[in-house]
Amino acid sequence: MSLQCPHCHSETVVKNGTRRLQDEPVVQSYRCRDCHRNFNERTGTPMARLRIPSNGVEFALKNRSEGMGARATGRMFDQSHTTVLRWEERLAAVADACHPLRLRAAT
Repeated sequence: MSLQCPHCHSETVVKNGTRRLQDEPVVQSYRCRDCHRNFNERTGTPMARLRIPSNGVEFALKNRSEGMGARATGRMFDQSHTTVLRWEERLAAVADACHPLRLRAAT
């Protein structure tokens, strides 16, 4: 199965450059030849439109789960405490949907 456009689900997709995020290597960009829309490998994921590397968000949320406060976590990662709280909200919805008990109830 090849890469599909998240907008029109066409498989006529071509690479369209890369974008370097803060410390992360690169994020590949694509362009759909059918609907002419651009997207990247993060489109449609909880990490979409975030400019910080995925591992930075992961470490920050791991610190929060270990009991570190939002303000302290923000200072540690040079981010606002509200940014840290928004990351939590964004990823909490995905975590709830993937919870083992919820998946078992859906089957």
